[in-house]
Amino acid sequence: MTVFGHSGNSEGFLSGKQQVFPVDYEADVSQRLLEASSSNDLKSALDCINDPLIDVNFVGAVSLKVRVAEVICHEESANAVRFEYRELKTDVTALFVAVHNGNLTLVRKLLSHGADVNQKFFRGFSITAAVREGHFEIFEILLKNGASQSDCEEALLEASCHGRGGKFIELPMASDLIRANIAVHALVTACCRGFIDVADTLLKCGVDVNAATRVLLQSSKPSLHTNIDCTPLVAAVVSRQVAIVRLLLQDGANFDIKVPLGAWSWDMGSGDEFRVGAGLAEPYAIMWCAFEYFESSGTILQLLLRHLSPISPQHLSQW
Repeated sequence: MTVFGHSGNSEGFLSGKQQVFPVDYEADVSQRLLEASSSNDLKSALDCINDPLIDVNFVGAVSLKVRVAEVICHEESANAVRFEYRELKTDVTALFVAVHNGNLTLVRKLLSHGADVNQKFFRGFSITAAVREGHFEIFEILLKNGASQSDCEEALLEASCHGRGGKFIELPMASDLIRANIAVHALVTACCRGFIDVADTLLKCGVDVNAATRVLLQSSKPSLHTNIDCTPLVAAVVSRQVAIVRLLLQDGANFDIKVPLGAWSWDMGSGDEFRVGAGLAEPYAIMWCAFEYFESSGTILQLLLRHLSPISPQHLSQW
């Protein structure tokens, strides 16, 4: 509905110089709902929702403080994940904002008035925000209110990035909406980041411990920052995640694998050695990875050596 207004100046009106401008009432009340949701003003938000002209799926710009997970690489010790909040202005709906803020009452009210759980934005779906911020009850409600396969898969990947284990993993894995390649990607991501609860839950849900996927592997010394196809065990060794390596070996991880992560190579003519990047050297065994990406306590090497005992000449030749 468009409303027309005019100047309050009676002289202008009488002289025929009326100022007319359109007011989009639907957009105005929908924007007010978005702003009320952003500020957690439940009373104002409910007043807007009860307006018959409201569009609960209206998209507008708001500022959010978003949880960010950043991988920090250390020399000869495990990669760590640093969590911090960064302010970001982005286009979202009232439902996304309510989920992000953990406002359960408002989430339920919006869903009862037809809010769409499957709208995707720059920061993902509403269910992605629930996982990222750790709002489990809201996460469960969104799953039950028609979350699509894309929603569930992105929620699983977000859980693996932010270390949200337990039922954040179990519920989507039990939904039959998670494809095998997505589950493997979540497992390898968790192994890179040292989230043992996430990795353990995924393995218990039947994810293949020896499947490979393409992920970003990072190391400060030796320097590595590249996307490469690898198994969970390779990811854990390169990221120096001792507890994850132990878990994977206990679960039957195959250590008889080779990885082209880069190493010293040599010129066939001169015999000079030179360093080559990831994917450029010939593949090396997992034990070579453990030496190249050495973990200061030596625990990863010890764990691998136990599984290689007795060591055969073939294994020695691969190092």
